[in-house]
Parts: sequence; structure tokens; C-alpha cells
Amino acid sequence: MEKQAQLYSQFFKAEDRFISPPIIPGFEPDIVIDFVQSGLNLAAYYCRHTPSYNPLLQELLLRRVFFNLVEAIRHTGHSRIFRRICADHLHCPLLALKKCYGNSAYGQKQLQSLQRGLLQIHYHSGL
Repeated sequence: MEKQAQLYSQFFKAEDRFISPPIIPGFEPDIVIDFVQSGLNLAAYYCRHTPSYNPLLQELLLRRVFFNLVEAIRHTGHSRIFRRICADHLHCPLLALKKCYGNSAYGQKQLQSLQRGLLQIHYHSGL
């Protein structure tokens, strides 16, 4: 239980730093990487071969990281560097979601939907 509490604490602290402006120039990579990595670590706590296996929580956490990154890319108030770093790290939660979904029809449909959304973001963001 202590490990779970520590993972949640790290994730929410990293998410607060990620979401709360202003982001100090020069620290953008640290903030984005810390947020993504803490989200992946927490999601891994609920993966298939663990005693705490919970596919719904795993998917929820990965999608939360993914969509927070997407929102940061869309937010024009962030610096171009911050938005670019977020775009560069979108593959991390996306690949984890692909692994989480496996070969199920539901998973493939969800993954295709996310990929279509990424194409639109890439087209409209100007990055």
C-alpha cells in the first residue's frame, strides 16, 4: 500500500507542475518527462502481471496522461518549446495504450480514434 501511495503522490505532484502555469523557461523537458514517466509508472502498477491488476485504472491513467499532453499542445498560451516537447512525448502513453488494449476489437477502435485525433492535432498545431 505504501508503494501505491508513493506512486500516486509522485503522479499528482508531477501533474500539478505540468498543468499549473507559469512554466519556467529551461525546465520544460524536466516537467514534461516527469509527468509522463510518473503517469506510466502509476499505470504499470495496474498492468496485467501484477497483483493489483486493474485494466480500467490502467487505461484511465494512460488516457489521462495522453489527453493532458494533447491539451498542452493545443493551449496557445504555452511556449512553442513546451508544446513541441509535449508533442515529442505523445508516443509514450500511446504505445502503452496500444499494449494495454492488445488485439481486442474495442482496443483497435480506441487506438484508431486516438491516432486520427493526433493527425488533426499535428495538422492544426503548426508544430
